[in-house]
Amino acid sequence: MEKKYQIVLMILFFIFLTFLSFLFSPFFHIRDFVFHSRNEINKNELRTNINQFYGDNLLFLNEDDLRSSLLKHNLISSVQIEKAFPSTVHVVIEERRAVAWLKNNNKKLIFSADGIILNEKSLDTELKSPQIEGFPYYFKQKKIVLPSVTEDMLKVLNDLEAEFLAKINKILFRNNVYKLYLKSGIGVNFGRNEQLAEKFAILNSILDNNQETEIDYINLQVVKHPVVKFK
Repeated sequence: MEKKYQIVLMILFFIFLTFLSFLFSPFFHIRDFVFHSRNEINKNELRTNINQFYGDNLLFLNEDDLRSSLLKHNLISSVQIEKAFPSTVHVVIEERRAVAWLKNNNKKLIFSADGIILNEKSLDTELKSPQIEGFPYYFKQKKIVLPSVTEDMLKVLNDLEAEFLAKINKILFRNNVYKLYLKSGIGVNFGRNEQLAEKFAILNSILDNNQETEIDYINLQVVKHPVVKFK
């Protein structure tokens, strides 16, 4: 009987070793990263962020380390990681979006809603986001730090449709009042830093409903009583 038990134990031990060998075999080594995002991501731009993880065992991948490495890229705001066995990592990326730019040293500094500098362009470059003016600012690492009063405006700009955002040429903040200047030449008095989402929704509706009419000026200081002056 003891000999039978020994044989059984040896078989179980062999199975265990085989299982361990399989777990740590090259079969589970990471060979590919697949990125998913609203815009096509150039994997070459992320090469330095993921190179160290090639060849790691997918079973024991440290997702926090991979996430932290990818978040170092200025265009990436959030990351979700999904394992696809035996050797692929799917990465769902939420990208930062250019919501505005400001003039600095005769350049256009393009930044996201959280102030991360995304790019720098010459002053003659046409952009699909508005210039902001009238705010003090300073730089901290790769970030533009603006007054807290801008947080609501930048958040709303980030939520606007790209086509609508591209219609705005400049946002001026003076005496605690916002004024917008559209690329069509229309001036918009936005009033104080309140009910911004509602004001943008009203502005979008006015523009959509008056595409065949020339508008000179729009006043949205009082949300319930918008004023439209036609030419």
